[in-house]
Amino acid sequence: MDQTIPYLICFNTFATIIFKREFIQYRNYYSMRNLLFILFAFSVLFSCAKPEGFVINGTIKGKETGEVRLLKFVDGKWVTEDSAKIDKQKFVLKGKTQIPELRLITMGPQQMLAQFFAENGSLTVEAFGDSLDKTVVKGSKSNDEFSVLNKELKNINREIQGLQQKYTEAMQSGNEDGMKKAKIDYEAMMDNQKVYSKNFIREHPKSPVSPLIVLMQFANEINAHEIDTLVAFLDPSIHASVYVSELKKMADKMRLTESGGVAPDFTQNTPDGKPFTLSSLRGKIVMVDFWASWCGPCRKENPNVVALYNQYKTKGFDILGVSLDRDKAAWIKAIADDQLTWNQVSDLKYWQNEVAVKYGVQAIPFTLLLDKEGKIIAKNLRGEDLAKKLAQLLP
Repeated sequence: MDQTIPYLICFNTFATIIFKREFIQYRNYYSMRNLLFILFAFSVLFSCAKPEGFVINGTIKGKETGEVRLLKFVDGKWVTEDSAKIDKQKFVLKGKTQIPELRLITMGPQQMLAQFFAENGSLTVEAFGDSLDKTVVKGSKSNDEFSVLNKELKNINREIQGLQQKYTEAMQSGNEDGMKKAKIDYEAMMDNQKVYSKNFIREHPKSPVSPLIVLMQFANEINAHEIDTLVAFLDPSIHASVYVSELKKMADKMRLTESGGVAPDFTQNTPDGKPFTLSSLRGKIVMVDFWASWCGPCRKENPNVVALYNQYKTKGFDILGVSLDRDKAAWIKAIADDQLTWNQVSDLKYWQNEVAVKYGVQAIPFTLLLDKEGKIIAKNLRGEDLAKKLAQLLP
């Protein structure tokens, strides 16, 4: 039911009372009785209005003193919404949200006590300093849905971790059959995880948890059209959710890197501090390669990229590396160690790299292949697929 309906019912009741009063000819209009009647009508009105925010009455078992913080996600980062002192294991936190959203309660710089969906009203949180899994949150229907989802995904993740362990043990012992079986079971369990999440979304189109699942689990696997379709499927009542907003932004950024469009131009500095612009490479087949020194899959792919670059650079192939590093020394060392002799740029802002944000990069390695006019030919080609494409473009 639309949450505004109780308010409207109460407002109409109050209006009827007031209008009726205007037509009743009481001689003693301003009597105390009428005054009390009016005050009562006002109290009915405001008692039925939606809560302005939420109040969390919390308990941390075994923690007598300290400080807790309530965090909310704003513009790509977690910020403090409220903080409170712990007094004899108790604390009170306050916040406000238009639509139920994920919140974190932390103690100290790294210890997370609770993650839950907050919605306006009264909430209770019972936390334990030694385990996030023991936390109990009451008073939020959205969080009840989130808890069911979280519990099932944790069970699946435990099985996935067990299969990873089996694969490692089989590899160490040279058991190829064991490795194959563990890999097949692992891939099946990963599929189960995705199927469960997709079914949750399908069964809960009105839940603000659903768009968050897409952001957390499918952001790297769907395109702009699929996001548009999903948003249209979700109930309009949650379209104002911050997570739906993020999905729309993601789709808009994905459209910037769809095949056939011109890649947005940009300029960033090379390791020696000199500005380098993407469009300066027009006239060549160019691969824009988003990577980082700390990215294992990126470093693993680099030898293949180096080989292809050396094979095709004289035929008009070039690469521009965009690093998501924040440690300049580590970036420079990785360039040297992996023998990356093409142009490299970065603003050393990690995941907030301005080009990566502009291009909607959600994971690395992430690559775009551009034609001589700067139009996007393909996305995320690696290994043999990249080799085949370059052989086709530069015979």
